[in-house]
Amino acid sequence: MPPHMNLTSIRKKEKVTDLVLIQIKESIMRGELTPGDRLPGAGELAGKLGVGISSVREAIKMLESMGAVESRQGEGTFICDACHDGAANAFEIQLMLLPRTAGHLVQFREMFETAYTQLAMREATAEDLEKVEEVVRFQEAKVTEQSPGALALTQDELNFHRSVLYCTHNPYVIKIGEVSLRLLFDVLEDRLAPLCIATAARDHREILEALRGKDLGRLDAVFRRSFPNWVARLRDVEE
Repeated sequence: MPPHMNLTSIRKKEKVTDLVLIQIKESIMRGELTPGDRLPGAGELAGKLGVGISSVREAIKMLESMGAVESRQGEGTFICDACHDGAANAFEIQLMLLPRTAGHLVQFREMFETAYTQLAMREATAEDLEKVEEVVRFQEAKVTEQSPGALALTQDELNFHRSVLYCTHNPYVIKIGEVSLRLLFDVLEDRLAPLCIATAARDHREILEALRGKDLGRLDAVFRRSFPNWVARLRDVEE
């Protein structure tokens, strides 16, 4: 067992598995367990916590389903470096279960996107901006190939905002941003009226050039124009 893992004997009879899960989670939060650390064996944990081994095994299975730990054949169970793709992200599920009120979602997007785009402006490298440029050029090519009134695909919008998000180089911002973008675009796809691809390409080009020039005024102008449009896109679907 990690030398500083501070466990408390569990005395409550109800939801023992949940209480085991909480103890392990708190050890991770306190830094007693860090990425790459091996968890104590199920029997050792059960003895320290004063619970049955089946409760410990069930808690570990729950952590595995969330991508927090991984079992390695013949080696044991280890704290993951990051959540694996496809894992049941509890934070993402909690967000999805909140009431999907258009006003609240737009307020959240305006606040969060403004903040992470400004951070991207400070942290983006030339290589980062070239990746954003590739996304924008792809969208601009679609404007040329299709009619001016053609509609942008949800995935095209998502790809652009994700490319800006990764310019922040901040793992906390990126993790929250990934979950938020999936909620705003993938989950709400059937409630979000499509955007004209020419408008999307124009706005994304403006944001990119603002990032390049570190021009907060230009960035603010794009956001002041685009956020009300996003409100209208949700309201049109709801009405």
